[in-house]
Amino acid sequence: MERTNGRIKIRPIKEEDKYIIKKWLSDPEVLQFYEGRDRPFTLEMVEEKFMKGSPPVSRCIVTFEDREIGYLQYYPIDEEEQDKYGYSQSQEVIYGTDQFIGEFALWNQGIGTLMINEVKKYLIETKGADRLVMDPMVWNERAIKCYEKCGYRKVKILPQNELHEGDWHDAWLVEYRPEKKKIWAESVEERIKQGIKLRDGGNIQASIELFKMLIEKEPRNAGIHYQCAWSHDALGKEREAIPYYEKAITLGLNESELQGAYLGLGSTYRTLGEYEHAKQVLLNGMERFPDHNALKLFYSMTLHNTNEHSEAMGILLNLLAETSADKTIQSYRKAIEFYAGQLDRVWEQ
Repeated sequence: MERTNGRIKIRPIKEEDKYIIKKWLSDPEVLQFYEGRDRPFTLEMVEEKFMKGSPPVSRCIVTFEDREIGYLQYYPIDEEEQDKYGYSQSQEVIYGTDQFIGEFALWNQGIGTLMINEVKKYLIETKGADRLVMDPMVWNERAIKCYEKCGYRKVKILPQNELHEGDWHDAWLVEYRPEKKKIWAESVEERIKQGIKLRDGGNIQASIELFKMLIEKEPRNAGIHYQCAWSHDALGKEREAIPYYEKAITLGLNESELQGAYLGLGSTYRTLGEYEHAKQVLLNGMERFPDHNALKLFYSMTLHNTNEHSEAMGILLNLLAETSADKTIQSYRKAIEFYAGQLDRVWEQ
């Protein structure tokens, strides 16, 4: 996330930010509300908590008038949090945020409101969030008033929700829901489009959760399985994508999606080193769609992996001759096609 609105800016965290975060989380005024005065942070603690790990948590630094003044993170809530908050049956895209202003001298000046409103706008407009949640401790009245000023409302008490300075504390679940926002489209097709939009916008994990929920409701919808496989692939979870691709092909896809499923499944097997599986899937796809050049291309890549280099090169040469618009290549097209099947032949003089 990188957003600028007037004097406030929210940007992705950098390695050098660990020093300013350590400064903030060594201040008792800040620790009283965030992390606790019983555990001032060392650099090692900052590196472990704020510099390591990967999505779905997005970590940011907040600046005000070009000065670093606070920290913010946002994330799609996981299944454990959905259960805790009472959203286990929800089909919405729900994001949580955590934040603090680390410069005590800048408290109570409206900066927190600017920060919350900016991330709220970003998550709704860019990430497709249907609901935003936080769980401040009940005694943190100053923060709760800020959240309410930004449109959040108290939903319920979460008993003994957070361990802070040696004691368990109750928290308020507060949430924000955009007014007049259509949370869910009525048709499955529109819900699938919503999942694709999430994926295209970089919110891949949320798209996976959405497609999984749709599969529970319509387990024999091949298109949902296909999109779920695609999202897993996009997130680098190739092994988890395989059963969704296979199920989609078995259930029956339209022609365009079936081409993509053969290619996606074959390519996924190839990247996992399962070359014979990859060859068979791609061959099945080429048999069904003999004019699909991308299937031929990925098949040639797989042949390279199985040391069938001559056949792989022959396929690539034929594709090049057939599809290239380069005038010099086209002038030698007949020769390229001739040699494509005889790469290892030596002509005696």
